[in-house]
Amino acid sequence: MDPVQHRAIVACRIMQPELEKIRKQGEGVEILYLDQGLHMTPKKMAPAIQKQIDQMTGGCAEVVLGYGLCANGIVGVRAPEQGLYVPRSHDCIALFMGSFEVYRSAIKKRPGTFYLTAGWIEGRKDPLSYMEDRYVPRMGRQTAVWGMNEELRHYTHFVLINTGAGDLAFLRKQTLKNAAFFGKQYDEMTGSLSMFRKIVSEPLGGDDFFFITPGHAICQAPFIEGIGKASSKVTSLERPISLCPLDLAPSEVAGIGLGGSLR
Repeated sequence: MDPVQHRAIVACRIMQPELEKIRKQGEGVEILYLDQGLHMTPKKMAPAIQKQIDQMTGGCAEVVLGYGLCANGIVGVRAPEQGLYVPRSHDCIALFMGSFEVYRSAIKKRPGTFYLTAGWIEGRKDPLSYMEDRYVPRMGRQTAVWGMNEELRHYTHFVLINTGAGDLAFLRKQTLKNAAFFGKQYDEMTGSLSMFRKIVSEPLGGDDFFFITPGHAICQAPFIEGIGKASSKVTSLERPISLCPLDLAPSEVAGIGLGGSLR
């Protein structure tokens, strides 16, 4: 890594449209994107993230993770000598909404919602595209359709989060196709780039991020404790992993996250 760069970011590729929209060349930021498919094998996610952190952080001042807890996929990631900033979010959806509080309000109002963003749709990770690419070739259309409908049986809505990234007309078209095919209602909400601006270039801290002190590892407990109240006073996340619904094993499509999101 170039020694003049001051911030290293390891992020899920789902966030690439938003992060690249606001990144400025020559600003001293390096971003490494990992494939979203790691969510299907959460036990492999932490080692993959750790490998990239260890390889890219030698000459930087700050290290940031572009992930939520993601079905415990980041549990065990250890902070480098600079420490590690981690969004205080159970999955990535809160980042696209702009804050954990907005996310919490949305899932409380309508928990049966499948959220889609530019990264999910452009990467063909929306349910319809995923079914066509992965399920149909392996099990035939009839079984594939049945299986995906089973994955989505608790959902009532497909909601497009419009962050201003990507081709909005195309994103709407694809979200509407998903809603129509699976018999769900379509809706749209205005997202925000505020969390992505913080990840890329703004001062970190406050209630939106945990800071893991050097040598300590991410565990689940502070994310769960944060459901009821905001807290940024966690400086060490080196605690045993507690058991809760986030420990559910993911399906082949994705992990089941809080708030009814297949992630």
